[in-house]
Amino acid sequence: GVVVADSEPAARRGAKAVKVDYEELPAVISIDDAIAAGSFYEQYGNSLATGDLEAGFAAADHVLEGTIRLGGQEHFYLEPNGCIVLPTEDDEYTLISSTQAPNKHQMYVANTLGVPMHKLVCKTKRIGGGFGGKETRSIFMHCAAAVPAYHLRRPVKAILDRDEDMQMTGTRHPFMATYKVGFTKEGRVTALDMHLYSNAGNSWDLSSAVMDRALMHADCVYKFPAQRVTGHLCRTNIASNTAFRGFGGPQVRSGMVQRQQLVQGGQSW
Repeated sequence: GVVVADSEPAARRGAKAVKVDYEELPAVISIDDAIAAGSFYEQYGNSLATGDLEAGFAAADHVLEGTIRLGGQEHFYLEPNGCIVLPTEDDEYTLISSTQAPNKHQMYVANTLGVPMHKLVCKTKRIGGGFGGKETRSIFMHCAAAVPAYHLRRPVKAILDRDEDMQMTGTRHPFMATYKVGFTKEGRVTALDMHLYSNAGNSWDLSSAVMDRALMHADCVYKFPAQRVTGHLCRTNIASNTAFRGFGGPQVRSGMVQRQQLVQGGQSW
């Protein structure tokens, strides 16, 4: 629900007066929780493969297996998310938002209100820092502000406090990679089999595109004779994670550096 008032303090007092009855259910929070519960976005099943893995591992002098984990990262843009919805004439609206994707706001607000997109003009004057965090995750609050503006025919402004923004809008995707890599005594990789798991959160958002980019960056600047990389999107009960600069590339490239170091250390075997 949305509480609207003539001032922010009044709106916050109204929101605090709301009593919510709810039932506590088991929560899936981490990647490990999701794997244990089998909680995935099953419609995602992308992978990349090349070469003969069996032959690649047979040609290896050494085989390493392991797990690499990389945590999330808060965008911490200079200004939190904010928006204004201004009803105008002929059931038209002007939307002002600190978003990186005005067209997406226009589309989703139009869908929420049940009005044609051409009735909405969406503007972004200043973003206040974004880094990917204001591409999609501010849409829900713009839709929430649009509903009372539609019914009251009055301008509505919504700006998140910093703590609210950090709780609600998600971070860079935490990743976990399990790998099996075969290499010669000279350190040349002959085969790589890897599974990538990302903590997508409570909605699909941009998680599939982030994982696709991670899959395409899995071999980094190298060309392996044989590799298979499989992506898994973990469905969890946290804020939906989203775009962040690099968009899946930094997570998998960091893991590649760690594997490279392990292989180089193994050359003394």
